[in-house]
Amino acid sequence: METHSSRHSVPEWAPLLNLLRSAQQFRLVQGVVATAKTGFATALLGVATPLPAIVVGLVSFAVYTANDLADREEDAINSPDHSSFVADHPAVVATLAVGTFTLGAVLAWWAGGPVALAVALVPLAASLLYSLPVTPGGRRLKDVLAANTVLVALSWAVTVTGVPLAVAGASVGPVAIAVCLFFFLRSFVSVEVFNVRDVTGDAATGVDTIPVVLGVPRTRQLLALLEGCTLALLVALMTVPTVALAALYAVPAVAYSLGLTWFLGEHGEMDSFCLAKDGEYLLLGLVALAL
Repeated sequence: METHSSRHSVPEWAPLLNLLRSAQQFRLVQGVVATAKTGFATALLGVATPLPAIVVGLVSFAVYTANDLADREEDAINSPDHSSFVADHPAVVATLAVGTFTLGAVLAWWAGGPVALAVALVPLAASLLYSLPVTPGGRRLKDVLAANTVLVALSWAVTVTGVPLAVAGASVGPVAIAVCLFFFLRSFVSVEVFNVRDVTGDAATGVDTIPVVLGVPRTRQLLALLEGCTLALLVALMTVPTVALAALYAVPAVAYSLGLTWFLGEHGEMDSFCLAKDGEYLLLGLVALAL
C-alpha cells in the first residue's frame, strides 16, 4: 500500500533535474552557458548582433565534446555513464564535435572574417595544448597544477571578449581588457568548481588540480577571494558610463555565485551543485537580454 511518505519520496522536479544533468554531461549546458556569457560580453562591449554568442556557443559545445574523447580515463571514474557512451560511440562523438565546430567556424568567418575565425579557434588550440603531452617531461598541461586552469580560463576569456570585438570591427581598449579579466576570473572559478566535482578521478589518474593539491576547504577560500575580486571589478566598471548599468545588474549574479562557493564541497550532489553554479551565466544572459 502506498503511503503518504512514499508518494513524496521522489520530488516532482526530479525528472527535470535528471534531464538537466544529462544535458550537462552531454555538453549541451556548456554550449548554452557559453552563449549566455558571450551575450553578456556583447552587452558590455556595446555590440548589438547576437552572432558572437552563437559562434562561441557552438565552439564551446564542440570543444567540450571533443575533450570527452581525450578524458575517458578520468571520466570513467567521475562520470561513468557518460564515459561509457563516449567509449561505445567514439565516431558519433567525434562527428558531432567536428560538425558543430565547423558550423561555428564558418559562421565566425562570415560574421567577422579571418580575425573572428582566429579568435574562435583559440579554445581549440588551448584544448590541444591541454590534452597533449607538450611539457619537457612529457606531461599534459592538464596534469600541471594551476597551468591547466589558467589555460582554460584565459582561452575562454579571450574568446568571449574577442569574438564580439572582431565581429564589430572594434579595437581593444580599457573596457575590453576589463571584460576579459572579468571572464577570466569567472572561468577560473567555474573550472575549479568542476575540479572539486572531479577530484576523485583526477587524484586517481595523476591530474594535479587545485582541489587535489590544496584540498577542498582551501580551494573554497581561494575561490571566494576570486569572487570578491570579481565584485570589486564590477564596482570599478560602474564608474564607466557606457557599461555602468550592465555592471550593476551583474552584481546579483556574482553574489549568487559567491553564496554557492561558500558551501563548495559541503553538498553531496556535486552534479547538482555544478548545475546551480552554471546558473550564474544564465543570470548574466538574462541581464544581456534586459539591456
